[in-house]
Amino acid sequence: MTFLHFRYRRQLGLLAASTLDTLPAEWLRTHLKGCASCEAEFAGLALAVEALRRDAALDRPLPISSEALRTRVLARIRTESQPASARDWNPGLALASLGLVGFGLIAGALATRLSSPSTAPPAEVARLQAPTETQANNAAFYERLEKTQLRANAARYLAEAQDILIQVTAAADCPDSPQDSVDVRQEAQTSRTLLRRRAALVSGSGETLTAARGVMEEVEGVLQQVADLPQCTRRTDVDAIARKVDRRNLLMKIDMVTQELAAP
Repeated sequence: MTFLHFRYRRQLGLLAASTLDTLPAEWLRTHLKGCASCEAEFAGLALAVEALRRDAALDRPLPISSEALRTRVLARIRTESQPASARDWNPGLALASLGLVGFGLIAGALATRLSSPSTAPPAEVARLQAPTETQANNAAFYERLEKTQLRANAARYLAEAQDILIQVTAAADCPDSPQDSVDVRQEAQTSRTLLRRRAALVSGSGETLTAARGVMEEVEGVLQQVADLPQCTRRTDVDAIARKVDRRNLLMKIDMVTQELAAP
């Protein structure tokens, strides 16, 4: 295998995600016609892209920055790999692992960084050679960072849900409809989007959002009612939702939980 083979292999994720420039994409497709291993890997990446595009988690922002994620992946590869001498180190395997992890998280910015030349800068080599204690500290730092970002995302979700619960009670009358009908199309659509975000938040939260889950479940129930409303719905149905929110003191609960999530 040539150096070009490894360079092309690193770009397979970009090609599968349709983010590679036209000319490099043509060169890579030509390479695929004569390289069975790259062709098989590309087919798997293409299937992964299709599955990820159907995943509701796409609406969820990355919990950490692309640079931080890249550093963490490099440290993990260093920790879990078998000890080997410099001449036995396989740059193709390490670079392919980076490409697959970055691609799996659909980080466009990260994928762009991974398309840089294969020679690691001195600073990156130094990080790979960091002592085990430093790697453990880095892992703990990034774990705290992920939890902080997750709490911030949950607080933002609750704040936006609170806005919807307020806005739906002030919906305008439906044109050319009975006077007791209101137009809640926008509120219903936004509620469905928020419900998808809530599912993505909870699926990867572990114990981080335990204190907020009770209120989040109450909010989910009311948002589901709003999401199921027809475009022109009776004002009495909207009023019934407003009474439920008021009876449960849901807006006040959201305020309290949001402040708790925002606390350091």
